[in-house]
Amino acid sequence: MLANPAPGRRHRPAAARWLAVGLALFLTGCLIDSKNPIAPPSADAIDPEILGSWGATGDDGAIFVHVFQPADSPPGSVEVITVGFEKDKSGSIDHYCGHLSRLEKRYFINLIGPVEDCKKAAGEPYFFVAYDRSLDDVLTVSLMKEDVVHKAIASGKIAGLKDANGAPTDHITAESDAIRALILGDTGGLWDRALTLRRVKPPGS
Repeated sequence: MLANPAPGRRHRPAAARWLAVGLALFLTGCLIDSKNPIAPPSADAIDPEILGSWGATGDDGAIFVHVFQPADSPPGSVEVITVGFEKDKSGSIDHYCGHLSRLEKRYFINLIGPVEDCKKAAGEPYFFVAYDRSLDDVLTVSLMKEDVVHKAIASGKIAGLKDANGAPTDHITAESDAIRALILGDTGGLWDRALTLRRVKPPGS
């Protein structure tokens, strides 16, 4: 999907799919997105261990996620290519761009996409992926819970768009420092939709 719906109504089945193999809810739901990243690109967020190829298999087929650092890019920048295979032998390829963030001992990816060209993605909303790689060759990824973010927007805990009826949407408008405060204040309810991927190693490695 290359066209971008209005903020707060961003349906991203392609983006959600690689985070939710086997979970039908992800295929039809919306993702929380944000005007600003968790933090700007920084050398402090560099994480060589996230780079490489990762894979998982679900009821719908296999998915591969390739994470790499583009040449001549700011420290911590990444591009992500996802390749999905369906049971009927069809498939899909999506391209995302963004950068890593680190808050204390927690790791995140600020992603934009799907896109055709990362050089033309400036100004597009981000969505956030929390990830954990505490186990060797295992990557667990999660997305923000929509209902938790909606409550935070409704209560004024975080700035975000509201619809014509005053109901919170899926779009965060807060500055990065407020986003970091929301994440650091989380006691375990902010992130959901975990998927476990395993590192894909070249033959003979």
